[in-house]
Amino acid sequence: MKTKFIVQTPMSPVSGTIGHLLAERLKLSKHDEIFVSVAYMTVSGIRSLLTAFPSHALRRSKWLVGLDDYVTQPGALDVVLKLPNSEVRVVSYSNKGRRFHPKVYLFGKQGSFKNSMSVVGSANLTAQGLAGNGEASTILDCETNFDSTQVKNMWVELWKQGHKPTSKELAAYKSKYEIAQKARPKTPTVARVLAKGMILLASDDAQLDPEVAERCWIECGHVTALGRELELKAEQGIFFGLNPTGEDAKYFTFLVSTGEQVQLRMKFQANHMWRLQLTNDVPEVAAGLRPLNPDGSLARSPYVAVITRTTNPDIFNLSFIHLNSAAFKRIVKRSKNAGTYGKTTARQYGWC
Repeated sequence: MKTKFIVQTPMSPVSGTIGHLLAERLKLSKHDEIFVSVAYMTVSGIRSLLTAFPSHALRRSKWLVGLDDYVTQPGALDVVLKLPNSEVRVVSYSNKGRRFHPKVYLFGKQGSFKNSMSVVGSANLTAQGLAGNGEASTILDCETNFDSTQVKNMWVELWKQGHKPTSKELAAYKSKYEIAQKARPKTPTVARVLAKGMILLASDDAQLDPEVAERCWIECGHVTALGRELELKAEQGIFFGLNPTGEDAKYFTFLVSTGEQVQLRMKFQANHMWRLQLTNDVPEVAAGLRPLNPDGSLARSPYVAVITRTTNPDIFNLSFIHLNSAAFKRIVKRSKNAGTYGKTTARQYGWC
């Protein structure tokens, strides 16, 4: 079995982190499935791992997650439970005075452990575990049938320790998690970019994944292209099922303030932003999102774009609210409570 050791410290450059090395390996490999067994898991940790796969390359996944100490985020469980072709099991040994503590990542192809890659070490599936904490891991590449059998047997022994969670169990865990969170002392976190353009999700503060959020929002600011192109942060692309590191442009259907449905194009930019190309079919765009200065130039927009899911998963509601409105204050509060409020040098953004 081919072996490579990784030692990560808080001073490691991004290129030397476990998350980055995994991403580089996955870009070159043809792995399309992953089996994960970790003590703790966060939304940002999962997103870092999923983003490492080429767009839509992940075909199957299994997740064995520890619930001891109420560290695993309920929002993280929501993400893996929603993934297509995923199986999720949970495990806790706290009632025995023990802890479930493995950190194992297996990457395979087409249901086989042959030519699989394993990562075994100290890193939990968190943003800090993959890029930030002092960690040590080993990358193991199977080279023989004996190697593959060893890996398979290890996974079987891990997997049988867990069970499929019930909705009642998950609800009870979430309630206890929230109590535990309030009791924990607040510690400062250092955001590290795990994938270019991902900012909020570079920290473990985020409790809610964009893909399961109800709404996504961003301050319009200096809307580009004469007020007709709205730039969304790369990680906000996840809200639409888009890869935050980019993929081909796509059209989405939006319900606008007139009650009509409008098709708008979303394209990925070289500056690691998703750009929503607006048209005059959007009433607020036709009226002008940016007021005119006395000299005739466009001023900064006083609006916030809010995109909300509807009962139809293929249709989004697009609205614009004023920065000083009570509605915007409520959205900011909800986002801050979820750890999903972001602020660049120019604009506020988030999801909730």
